[in-house]
This record gives sequence, C-alpha cells and structure tokens, in this order.
Amino acid sequence: MDIILQWGLNFIIMIQQVESPLLDSFFRIITSLGDELFYLLFFPFLLWCVDFYLGIRAGIIFLLSVYVNAGLKEIFQQPRPFDILAEIQKVHASGYGFPSGHAQSSLVVWGSIAYWEKQIWIRNLSVLLILLIGFSRIYLGVHFPTDILGGWLFGGLILGLSYFIFLKIKLDFIQKNMIFKIIGITLFPVILLQFQSSPDIISSVAALTGVGYGLLFFSSSIGGIQPGNWLQRLFGFLVGITGIGILYFGLKLILPSEDQSFYQLSRFFRYLLLGIWISFGAPWLFIRMGLARQVEKKS
Repeated sequence: MDIILQWGLNFIIMIQQVESPLLDSFFRIITSLGDELFYLLFFPFLLWCVDFYLGIRAGIIFLLSVYVNAGLKEIFQQPRPFDILAEIQKVHASGYGFPSGHAQSSLVVWGSIAYWEKQIWIRNLSVLLILLIGFSRIYLGVHFPTDILGGWLFGGLILGLSYFIFLKIKLDFIQKNMIFKIIGITLFPVILLQFQSSPDIISSVAALTGVGYGLLFFSSSIGGIQPGNWLQRLFGFLVGITGIGILYFGLKLILPSEDQSFYQLSRFFRYLLLGIWISFGAPWLFIRMGLARQVEKKS
C-alpha cells in the first residue's frame, strides 16, 4: 500500500478511537450539508429569499466544480479508505476518493458566499462549515485526509478562476447577440458531455444549461427579483419547492429509470427543467403572485 494512504488510514483509525453514537450522528448531519439534496434546497433559498445574483454565482461555480471533480476522480482513480479496511465506513459513498467532492463543493460554495457577503459572522460560519464538512468525511471513513486536502486545493483554484470571470463579465448577458447566446448555451452541454457522461455529470451539466437558459429569459424579460417580506419569502419558497418536488421526484417516477433505454436523455431533461425552474420559472411566478418585485439587472 502507498505510504501516504497508509498514513491516512492510520489517521482515520486514530480519530475513530473517540467515536460515539452522538459524534456519529453529529458528523452524519454535517456531512449531509454536502449532499445533492441539501444543495437542491439551499440554492433555491439563496436565489429566492436572500440574493438572486449571489445564488446564481454560487450555483454556477458549484455546478462547474461538480463537473471538474468527476473528471479529476477519473484521472486519479484513488480508492476510498473502506476499500482497504471495510469496518471504518460509517456512511454510504461510491466512486473514487480523490479529490473529495464534499470538500471541493463546500469550499467553492461557502467560499463564494464568504467572498460576496463580507459580514464577519458569515465568513466565520463559512470557514467553520468548510472545515467541519471536510473533517466529517474523514471521521466517517469515506475519505483519506489527502482527499480532503485535494478537494480544498482544486476548489480554491476553481474559486479563484471564477472570481476573475465574474468580475470581468459580471453576468452581463444583455450586450451580446441573442442568437449567439442561444447557440452558445445549446452547444455548451454537447461539448462538455463529449468528455464524460456519468449520471452526476449529466445532472450538473443539464442543470447548468437550464440556469443558462433561465438567465437568458431574465435578460429579455425580468432582470432580477427583490424578495418581499419574510412571510412572502417563506410562502414563495414553499411554492418553489413544490415545483422542485414535482420535477425532481415526480418526473423521476414516470421517466425511464437507470436500467432502461433513454435514461441519460431523460435525466438530462429532468435536471434541465430544474435549472430553468429555479433560475427563471419560480422567480417569474413569485412576481406574478406578488411575492416579489421585479428589479433592474445589477451591473
């Protein structure tokens, strides 16, 4: 066994010496903050109830990070700790281990929030969550310490590049030709899926494409939303989440499953609609229902 992996395995065994049912439950909750279902609820809340453009920025970076992480795992093809010592595994995990998707995603998401929302308590909370989510993956026996460090490293690189891009383009979709934008958004998934097309990749690329179309609709009809009071935000969030439930769970029941024909196409379609609904459909509905007001696009 590689000496680094052996060191990582010994480290996991060491920290699991203080395990307890309470710690197990705590870190299972913490690690769930890096799961797909959490982000499926978190990003809509950020877009609809807090700051539309903060949610868009963080969401786009997150989806790009998911795509990059899957590619990196295929390149490195590193085992997980429980592939070597099965009894240390405390939660389900699959696929290769390096770099950690939870660590990478938590850094790009909470790092984005800490960068654009400069309140000290938000920054402190973001750092704490990044550290806790990363440590939870080690404690639960599904990642080596080097997987976590690798996730933070690549997450930091993605975040740094994203800052540069957003500062340059500022989400300014209005000045470009509409036909060019439609062609670009349509070709985007075709190009990315040529390199890799696992289920997770299909989900992230499709959602990213949906968000692209959603922003395109915004640039031509709405521009942005200002949430109402907190009662209106709560009601709007419940309405929006109902739509997500229909698309995420309802369509999953009626569209082809993983062992059937056209599964990849149906999965792409489902996540495409989710991206459009979260970035455009629900906010448009909120305005029509008087739960939010239309505002000009930020410069």
